[in-house]
Amino acid sequence: MIPRLWMISISTTKVLTDTFVEYLERSALAVSILTQPRQEGSQIEAFYDHEPGLTTLHSSLSILAIMKGAKPPKIFIQKLDNQNWLKKVAADFPPIRIARWTVHGAAHRRAVPQRRFALQIDATNAFGTGEHPTTRGCLEMLDWLLKRVEPPLRMLDMGCGSGILAMAYAQVCRGRATAVDLDTDSIQIAKNNVRLNGLQNHVSVGRSYGYSSLLVQRNAPYDIIMANIFARPLSEMAKDLKDNLRPGGLAILSGLLNQQANMVLAAHRLKGLYLVKHLKLNGWSVLALKRPTKA
Repeated sequence: MIPRLWMISISTTKVLTDTFVEYLERSALAVSILTQPRQEGSQIEAFYDHEPGLTTLHSSLSILAIMKGAKPPKIFIQKLDNQNWLKKVAADFPPIRIARWTVHGAAHRRAVPQRRFALQIDATNAFGTGEHPTTRGCLEMLDWLLKRVEPPLRMLDMGCGSGILAMAYAQVCRGRATAVDLDTDSIQIAKNNVRLNGLQNHVSVGRSYGYSSLLVQRNAPYDIIMANIFARPLSEMAKDLKDNLRPGGLAILSGLLNQQANMVLAAHRLKGLYLVKHLKLNGWSVLALKRPTKA
């Protein structure tokens, strides 16, 4: 039986989009961002399996807006009786071009003529559809690095979410990618996405608490490690990252705000890694780091 769900819609500016999404993701089943080229605004849709408290939502989002010097948003709520909410979100997920990849939902598969670097990410509650600046930034950074280095043979996607980063790597390099996450739902979602994209022979998905699992250890050391999580765990895992990255290997780190970049960079510099490139997108940072060949 398809559950009854509620959807809230918010029209806002692109400046406030990331702030609102970060807040909504704490309680929503899924959050979708709809933007149009050359337009200033964004449409946010958040889905719940219970009726959300509209008063609390409006108060919280209004405070966040005022802190940014903006007006409180208008929030609309809609009950989705007996609808398949995943299909609803997928229908609203048109193809997105990011560097060499095109990311899309199932409903738009036929609209993507070039399948070589097309990634189907079905709408889910797992992070990683390409809409968020951190995911987009990771893909852009990966594309930038792959144009300048020999194709890495072994890749680790730490905190894989939907599996989008591991799959993007596998499509281009055809090497071996290991994708791990703490969340069991994300693991199943990533496995489904890997199968949908025909990458089962290149991407292994499993559960891991940081770098501790046998799956992670068995495939180490890695030529490239990507982690799109949060600033504090990235900093705390700096030693583990270095120990699992081969000498001369590269790391792409994101999930951190611009003001958190120095903290994450300092933690990895203490372990001997150095900065290759720093990319900034809409208040978020992506760091590309390298382990020295002789370290």
